[in-house]
Amino acid sequence: MSAVRPPAPPTGLASQRPEYGALVNWWAHMREAAPVHYEEELGYWHLFRYEDVANALGDHRTYSSDMRSMVKQPEAFSAVAQGAFLGFDPPAHDTLRTLVSKVFTPKTIQNLGPRIEEISAELMTGLNGARHVDFVERYAYPLPLAVIAEVLQIPVVDRARFKAWSHALFFQGRDNAPVLVATSEMLQSIDPLVAEMNDYFLDIIRARRARPGQDLISRLATVEDHGQRLRDEEILGVCGFLLVAGHITTTMLLTSAILLFDEHPRDTAALRDDPGLMPGAVEEVMRHRGQLPAAARRTTRPLPLRGHTLPQDSIVMLWLTSANHDPRAFPAPETFDSRRTPNRHLALGRGIHYCLGAPLARLELAIALNTILAHWSHFEPRGPVRFEDPRHTIGAKEIPLRVTWRRG
Repeated sequence: MSAVRPPAPPTGLASQRPEYGALVNWWAHMREAAPVHYEEELGYWHLFRYEDVANALGDHRTYSSDMRSMVKQPEAFSAVAQGAFLGFDPPAHDTLRTLVSKVFTPKTIQNLGPRIEEISAELMTGLNGARHVDFVERYAYPLPLAVIAEVLQIPVVDRARFKAWSHALFFQGRDNAPVLVATSEMLQSIDPLVAEMNDYFLDIIRARRARPGQDLISRLATVEDHGQRLRDEEILGVCGFLLVAGHITTTMLLTSAILLFDEHPRDTAALRDDPGLMPGAVEEVMRHRGQLPAAARRTTRPLPLRGHTLPQDSIVMLWLTSANHDPRAFPAPETFDSRRTPNRHLALGRGIHYCLGAPLARLELAIALNTILAHWSHFEPRGPVRFEDPRHTIGAKEIPLRVTWRRG
């Protein structure tokens, strides 16, 4: 199967961040010139406008999330995918999501608030007043990892292994290739690493099933709904989902937030004065620079759309970030406005596949960012920021900061 590449952005674009800036300008161009675009070389379709992307996300019968017929999955990846219900259609999706939702409840997430505050404060204390801080290494990466370790009750000392596993599941062997949907060969390249993760979590799952505690894995092992229970491999898939959704995506959003706060000091000052404004700012970070630029879907029938007909079993790229910058849906979309309301962004999806971990992400980001503003009176990059490939994820892999600490 060929690699899926976006059409080349228009040439001659200048930007302080060439890769991301080129995509931003390309999205703007395509929203107006070719909102439904067919890529002849590879035979893939692309949607750019908010209305079309939102409709596709909400119509799982026409735009399927199940890509297994398009890309052959190797053994270990296939095992963990058994619990990846975000990639399933009903009824399998509904059965799994119902069971997981009975455990991953809003109350469970809210109860994590005090512990997230403790972890955030501990990380700040560990910086020991340093003037120069590697933000990703010292805060944006360890915070969500510690939270997930807390939720699953697994030793955070294994965090180097967690990083390798979550990276494998998220990037799926794409590395620096301009690929949006991984090929079978790419999945095969990460299969040994995924197999290592599977063995690790399956041992824990079986032990918790034998002697359940109060942790999330134990509760997943014992939850029941109308006689339905989760199999070990399905719980494994949930653990893999949490490593990715609760770790990499939160890290990426934290990096985007810190850069946006640096770029918009008035918004940052208002947030520092009134922490109650932070939930709205979190939503705007997600809209303005959401962590996932695109989501892939498969058409289940021939589909007429804006003068085109998308054949059945076409892969369609839904450009979430383009939709979130569509002026038809958001006034002044290129402006970062922490008080923007309403803010019906699509960064967390829509419809039956709306992100199950959204409440945890919102809580974690709000606490983490308020902790930063409570401790730092000023921060700014003190050197080059290293970004991830924005075709895969929007965020930074390295942000060296110069920090001024608040007194008292």
